[in-house]
Order: sequence, then C-alpha cells, then structure tokens
Amino acid sequence: MLKIFTGLAFAAFTLTTAALADDTKRRELGAHAHGQGTLDIAVEGNTIQMELVAPGVDIVGFEHEAATMEQTALVEKAKAKLTDVLALFKLPAAANCEANAANVETRDDEHQSGAKDDHDHDHESEAAKPSHGHAEFHATWTISCKAPESLTGLETAYFENFSGAQLLNVNVTTSKGQTQAQMTRDKPRLDLAGVM
Repeated sequence: MLKIFTGLAFAAFTLTTAALADDTKRRELGAHAHGQGTLDIAVEGNTIQMELVAPGVDIVGFEHEAATMEQTALVEKAKAKLTDVLALFKLPAAANCEANAANVETRDDEHQSGAKDDHDHDHESEAAKPSHGHAEFHATWTISCKAPESLTGLETAYFENFSGAQLLNVNVTTSKGQTQAQMTRDKPRLDLAGVM
C-alpha cells in the first residue's frame, strides 16, 4: 500500500512541477502569440458575456504604447470598431439580440491604459520611452437576446477589420457545458448548434 501511495505522490509531484515549469516558460515567452487572440463566450439565460484578448500587433500593427499621433489614431479607430460588438460578431437575427455594454482598453505588462489620465505630466517623454511589454487589446461585452435558443451560430468580421489577426481560440460556456473551437480567416463562422 505504501508503494502505491508513494508512486501516486511522486506522479502528482512530477505533474505539478511540469505544470509550474510550463507556466513559467509561458510567462517568459509572453502571454500571447502574434496572430492569435482568445474569445470567451458565456451564455446564461438571455444574457451573453463575451471577452476578447488580442495582441496589439494583430489589431493595430504594433505592440507598444502609441508614440505618435498616427498610432494614437489607429488605437482609437480600433477601439471604436471593437466597441460595436454586433457588427464585429454577427448573431442570428432570430435570436433578437442587442448590445447592453461594451468596454475596450489596451493593456501591457506594466500597467493598464485606456482610462483617461486626470493628472498632469509629460506625455512626450513617456511616449519616447521604449516599452518592453506586450501590449494587448482587451474587450468585454454584455448582450441580451430575447430568443437565446436561436443562437445556432456566430459569424465574425474580426478578421476583415484587423489585418494582423489570423486565429481566435474560442471558449464557449452554456448551461449544457463547455466547448472549445477556433475561428480563422478561412473559417470565420462558429457553429453553436447543440451547444445552446
């Protein structure tokens, strides 16, 4: 009995150590891969919560904090596109959905930006500082649907709007369980039949 317990404890320790090493390696390499974003979708009753995390380079072509007026304009334009969730992610008309809330911001390893700065300091010198982080866009949306049972699919214009984006890893959670899928430029449609 002791041999079995010792063997199980060693196996658990080995798996835990491997998982921690993998997590450390992932943090050292950065939290994302260029061209790949993550879309989480949770459906509860008539409410859909969606969250998108995508590398800045996928959305605007660079990963650092905007340093020029042109880059700032690109970021603002991207935020406007990301705010309009039902133009970006098309749900079946029969589901009768409307967007209730949207929040879009940029984040990097050091701090979050996206909220307005109320304090006064030299933005020029900050913009000139190199950023070693990996900036990413983070968007969250709340959508309500009058007929959620009609959510049989989702089609995206994400790849049309953001030229650097190649892949979305999608995680869907409903009352029936969880499922994972991928959306790509060649396959911009997600089948939700059987998931709802």
